[in-house]
Amino acid sequence: MLAGAMIRRSGWLPLLVALGCGRASPAPAVDATGRADPTETATPDTDRHVPSMPDAAANDGAMDAPAEEAADVTDEAAADVVMEATDAGAAVEDASSVLPALRDDAAEPGWRWDRKARRVIDRDTLPAAFRRAGYDLPAGAAVYAVRIVPGVEGPAYVLYQAGLGAFSRDFWPASTVKLLAALAALEYVRELGFTGAARVTFDPETADSLRAIVDRSIRVSSNSDYDLTLLLAGVDRLNREFLTAARGFPTTVLQRSYMGLGVPDSPECTLEHGGRSVVVPARRARDDYGCLDGGNCASLFELTEALRRLVLHDELPAAERFDLDDGDRTALLDALCVADSSPFLDGAVRVLGTPPRICHKTGSVGGRDFLDHALLEDPASGERWLLAASVPDQGGGTKSKAALGDLAERVLRALRGRRGGFALQPDAGIPLVVQLDRTGRGRRASVTLTVDAPGADAVELFLDGRPFGDAVPEDGRFVLRPARTPRDDHLLTVVAARAGAPIGHRSSRLSVGGAPAPGRRCSAAERSPTSP
Repeated sequence: MLAGAMIRRSGWLPLLVALGCGRASPAPAVDATGRADPTETATPDTDRHVPSMPDAAANDGAMDAPAEEAADVTDEAAADVVMEATDAGAAVEDASSVLPALRDDAAEPGWRWDRKARRVIDRDTLPAAFRRAGYDLPAGAAVYAVRIVPGVEGPAYVLYQAGLGAFSRDFWPASTVKLLAALAALEYVRELGFTGAARVTFDPETADSLRAIVDRSIRVSSNSDYDLTLLLAGVDRLNREFLTAARGFPTTVLQRSYMGLGVPDSPECTLEHGGRSVVVPARRARDDYGCLDGGNCASLFELTEALRRLVLHDELPAAERFDLDDGDRTALLDALCVADSSPFLDGAVRVLGTPPRICHKTGSVGGRDFLDHALLEDPASGERWLLAASVPDQGGGTKSKAALGDLAERVLRALRGRRGGFALQPDAGIPLVVQLDRTGRGRRASVTLTVDAPGADAVELFLDGRPFGDAVPEDGRFVLRPARTPRDDHLLTVVAARAGAPIGHRSSRLSVGGAPAPGRRCSAAERSPTSP
């Protein structure tokens, strides 16, 4: 059963006149890497000094986000607020053919996937489970976990975090970034008409197939082969074209060589395969791309995004997939899906009783941080999770890896067999249109949300991942008049169902605005229901 504000269809939709003033718009900001982000309020970053080591890190301040972003969501909060649908089998299309069209009041520009995730991530479930178990998370640890559940036309995701959380960059990503460099190199050669089967030659002593270079970089975590993928992808292109906010990596920076080359320029190289040869010219890199001391920076969320989109490729919409040759993707999975090398394995076996499938990339810097990020699948139940964690050095590699295993055990004990919780996914299914009408001012202000959901017999609304309000039935449409009027911008999620099965999902920015200033009259344009 869907957990939220179930809305019935009956009666006609009254034409509402909006009497409230115009909506407030958030101020443009700049994200942690200096990229412009007009949809997000800036959160100051505090980078710590990092000595010359394989990686560098910065604290992006994500856990100190503004209160409007810290909309804590728990599984337990998603209690059902259900009213049975009337005319459950009737077709909404018949009614909509005679009803006036709705405005689509989703605010533009919309929010990115990571911004939506910040809004809905559950900050309470894991810490509460840890306390009940008497488990103390290591000081300075960061945890990000996901339950992968069925969604509309693909998987959906229930997100959790603990410690420093999913969005902090206050750790050294170490070798975990090697997957990103490999993906960027493979996409680049594909643009040039090659696959990973191509032979890459930098000089007579440095030549091999790209697939072999990538395999060593991932499977045995070769630093020299990582450097070759970095040089082939090109540091400037990698950070300006591959690691972008639009592609899901707003704060990740890859720029440091792990073989002591600093932020390297890319020398000329040659690609050859099937009798075809292309010379890739030398390319310059800038001195720095926004990570302290020319290091590499990433968050657990963004590291896991790359893994999710690679491993779940066949289940995802085209917009989320990497542009890879099928043979290259298969080879990458073969290198990643080796459970024995994951520090999560022992903890997972203690919970599941048998080794799970694990696709992962680990990393470590002695004296600094040990980490892993993985997709785990229980062979018995078919349950799937994403898990990423970083722990400060616990006194050497053995103790640090054991700490990651203990952490994985506690997370899986908390999430295994769990039901409910808000599930986020890309928009999918039937078209969903939401109209927002406002009446009154100040304390008397109220809003009405009217939803067009063709073919649905029930609609569920969430505000920032939490069930939203009581349902009032109207004919042919779905109407919600919440008891409490929200202010400012929120993530409104609409889930439409028919016969109990979800058939549409849409998450969009809803800009409600604040109350009019005291003594100020709204202009005619502001009172108009068609004003922007």
